[in-house]
Amino acid sequence: MPNAKQKNGDIELTLLEAMLQLHGDFRVRLAPLRVTPLQAGVLLFLQRHPKTKVSEAAAALCVSLPTLSAVVKDLVRKRWVTKRYLAEDRRALCVQLSRQGEALVRRIIDSTRDVKM
Repeated sequence: MPNAKQKNGDIELTLLEAMLQLHGDFRVRLAPLRVTPLQAGVLLFLQRHPKTKVSEAAAALCVSLPTLSAVVKDLVRKRWVTKRYLAEDRRALCVQLSRQGEALVRRIIDSTRDVKM
């Protein structure tokens, strides 16, 4: 976006307002999949970065480690993500998509393909 304002019909939106609208659009489109925008973002990240450490994913997604840990716990409970500790460092927890998670990511992409700013 070239500047901090975007035209939406006759209303000029600030960047923050546009982001909130975009978040709402994602939330509506993801609701039938029973996925939040944050969960979808984590799943999409894991698709591009398999076997990622939780701490690395948190840093890359600009969320706190406790926040991402809670999201990962929920994704594991839903069987969309698997986790394991690294053999070389038992403190390092890695996560990756399960087969169900991979299928869900394809549905997320299909559901959000036409979202526009």
